[in-house]
Amino acid sequence: SLRNVWYQCRVGASSLLGEMSLAVLIYIGNIVFMRYLGDDGVGAFGISCYYTPFFFTMGNAIAQSAQPIISYNYGISRIGHIAQIRRLLLLTAFVCGGVVALMFVSIPEILVELFVARDTVAAQIAIDGFPYYALGIVFFILNVAIIGYNQSLERVKRAMLLVVLRGLVLLVPSFIILPQLFGVQGIWLAMPIAEMLAFVVIIIGWRINHRCS
Repeated sequence: SLRNVWYQCRVGASSLLGEMSLAVLIYIGNIVFMRYLGDDGVGAFGISCYYTPFFFTMGNAIAQSAQPIISYNYGISRIGHIAQIRRLLLLTAFVCGGVVALMFVSIPEILVELFVARDTVAAQIAIDGFPYYALGIVFFILNVAIIGYNQSLERVKRAMLLVVLRGLVLLVPSFIILPQLFGVQGIWLAMPIAEMLAFVVIIIGWRINHRCS
């Protein structure tokens, strides 16, 4: 029993780190917004932080829905079934992310007004920034779902690597470098750029593994 508990903790460690990566995003984002825009910037970023756990939950829900099916087919070596489920998982994550991103681009005023009045400075900063932030939503949900997919196949190291990559290695430098290059827009682009780069790494890894196999 103790061995099984340890194994479950080992496989699920990437999910724990995934939750912690949200804290990194919020913490670093608050520091950078405070530095460039003060309290109003932190207030604007805080509005996006209310929605970010929703993205994570959506990607995690897609992954958890697929995990039992993937794990079962992996256990009985039905590789073809796993490939079909993976395509469905990616399509679902892409569609869900696209719908949410479209909302952030088309109706940012409504999303912001759920938390603050439109005539405040923080609201205007958030309204201007949401379209940039939206560029990363699809990749955010895709990456979370892919991490869950790797968990289902017992690829613990790969799942952990992806979590650390997107939640720390790429995210923190993006928050430091992009504002210096693009100003306020660069702060909003930090998460999207980090998630896009993480997704590119995932695709490259799949291509390399496919060629090696």
